Amino acid sequence: MRDFSAAIKYSVVRENLEKNNGRICCEICGKELKSINDGHFDHIKAYARGGKSTKENCQILCSNCNLKKNDKELNDFLLDEKARRFLEGISIDEVQDNEEFIEENPQILHNKSDDMTKEKFDLTIGLFIKNKGNITKTDFLREYNNLPSYYYVNKYYGDLNKLKKEFNIKEKPIWNRETIKEALKSYIEINGDVFEKDLKAKNDLPSYPCIIKYFPEYKGLNELKVNMFNLKVRKQWTKEDAIEAGKKFVKKNKKITLKDLNSKNNLPDAKVIYRNFGTLQEFQKIVGSEVSYKNELITVENIDAAVESTLSKDSREFESTKELFDILPISQSVIYRNFGSIESFCKKYNIIIKNKKKAKFSKQEIDDIILQYLKDGKQVPSSAKDLVSHGLPSRDAIMRYYRDWHEPFVLYSKLIEKIN
Repeated sequence: MRDFSAAIKYSVVRENLEKNNGRICCEICGKELKSINDGHFDHIKAYARGGKSTKENCQILCSNCNLKKNDKELNDFLLDEKARRFLEGISIDEVQDNEEFIEENPQILHNKSDDMTKEKFDLTIGLFIKNKGNITKTDFLREYNNLPSYYYVNKYYGDLNKLKKEFNIKEKPIWNRETIKEALKSYIEINGDVFEKDLKAKNDLPSYPCIIKYFPEYKGLNELKVNMFNLKVRKQWTKEDAIEAGKKFVKKNKKITLKDLNSKNNLPDAKVIYRNFGTLQEFQKIVGSEVSYKNELITVENIDAAVESTLSKDSREFESTKELFDILPISQSVIYRNFGSIESFCKKYNIIIKNKKKAKFSKQEIDDIILQYLKDGKQVPSSAKDLVSHGLPSRDAIMRYYRDWHEPFVLYSKLIEKIN
């Protein structure tokens, strides 16, 4: 809620009266206010900056002090905008233009209690669009956007589409077979090819599900590219194809390892194997190869090959560590063993994890928990999956500090044995 409730306003007025011996005074300059028409209920911490509409965040200001405070908040906003643009390598000239415009028209934003004029509405919407690049009806419903009511869209423009046209926002294309084909053709002419990761609105392209919806005769994007644009694509491996190729390779070389999984050996890459067989070991059993111990002989070179074959060079940004390892056919334990930490691994391969989890346990806390667990005579869990159910830190938490989740259990088991 942007405005204060009647109960909060009443409570703030009562406190102001008590503090000023029966008078109501501006909290900044002390000027006496005869009626609410002389002042304003103000957010001490600006609403736009996360201030809540609570009694503790409410104060009464005279009109002059309210104007000065609004000027300062606006100036802070513009300075923040300049700083953001400067750090992103964007010219700050446009922000300066906004600032000059506001200085020449101070009445636009000064009085929060004024009716929403078209000038004020346009300036607020203009700043939002410059920051976000677009505006939707949902944006008006999100309080943290600090936008005027959607009522003013209809009042001043009739509907949102007319507003977007006025602010030069491109309309979303209406996708059908013809427009999809034309969009893909244009993109391919400029970039030489198109991949599933490119199918985004920012590239003026439809989504992958949209393409499949309008071209159901094709099994996927690759088949569409071959038939519609005569582009060369990688071999599409089926499970049966992978088994046949694996058996041929084993007949000649006796064993398949992770580093062998590449097109040079006429084999599918690791991503195909893990998608169809779950593990390398399962694939090795089926094709008659000698079976490797889990994670055996997986070196940095093997990891290089796995990253190269499964992660796009242009798009290595993931929401979480889980999302990364859902795609990468290498276990986290192997990464820890070769790089010491997930952070070091990500740094080497320019991988960005957006939502990094903070460590829930320090090393000391983990050591104390495991030591006490063993002192109580409990058995070491047989699998990393059982750690949490036994009241222990997770495998990932332990491996922030150890090269293997078993390591602290072995160390402290030996220590307890010596003490006893």
